[in-house]
Amino acid sequence: MSYFNQRTAVLSTNSLRTEKAISRGCPQESCCGPGFWNLQFNSLPQLKIMARTKVVAYADDLLIATRGDSIRAEENYANAEMSKINEWPRRNKITFNDKKSKAMLVTRIKRRE
Repeated sequence: MSYFNQRTAVLSTNSLRTEKAISRGCPQESCCGPGFWNLQFNSLPQLKIMARTKVVAYADDLLIATRGDSIRAEENYANAEMSKINEWPRRNKITFNDKKSKAMLVTRIKRRE
C-alpha cells in the first residue's frame, strides 16, 4: 500500500465506525506528513514578488506584508501579490481556508472612510 494512494480516514465511537476514502492532503499526525507539507509549502515564499513585499511562512501560516506611498498604491501592490499567491494553490492542487484568511491595512494616514 502506498503512502499517497488508497488512504482512508476512520472515525470510531462506542457504537459507530465510519470510514471515508481520502484523495488529497498530507496525512495528519504521521511522521512524514509535516515533511511532505514543508516540501510543498516551501515553494510559496519563493514566488517572484516585488521588492516592497515581505513574505514570512511559519508552519502552515503565511504573512504577506507590502508597503506603498498611498493607500491606493498599497491596495494595488497587495492585490498584485495576492493574485500570484492565489495561483500557487491551483498549481499545487490544494486550497486555502478562506474563513481563516485575513487582510489588514496598517497606516499612519488618517482615513475618513
